Amino acid sequence: MLLDSGVLTLCRLKNTAPGGAMPRMRLVPVERCFYGERTVGYNRQYAALGVNERVDLLARVWQSRAARAGMFALLEDGAQYRVALAQQLWDDNGLRVTDLTLERIDALYDVAGTAENDR
Repeated sequence: MLLDSGVLTLCRLKNTAPGGAMPRMRLVPVERCFYGERTVGYNRQYAALGVNERVDLLARVWQSRAARAGMFALLEDGAQYRVALAQQLWDDNGLRVTDLTLERIDALYDVAGTAENDR
């Protein structure tokens, strides 16, 4: 199995404002992992449309116990996705992997820990 599509960063959404201030929601990195892009099959796409969701990317990473539905994924090109589903699987070689079903988000969040967003 090749995980040569790039690096994916799993994040949680967190309020980083000081107490009493207006909420400031930012993405806080939890885990970085190499990923491989997978083919989004017809059944998966059709099932997502049935519940008014869309599947924009299917990514496979080595086993990640941190990955949960509702988290966010950042790619190296700056694209942000919401994790719709995290599946713990075995690949063809008997290795534990996690498949992440990702939905692209339009309203981008700031990322905590980057110099330009920490001001």
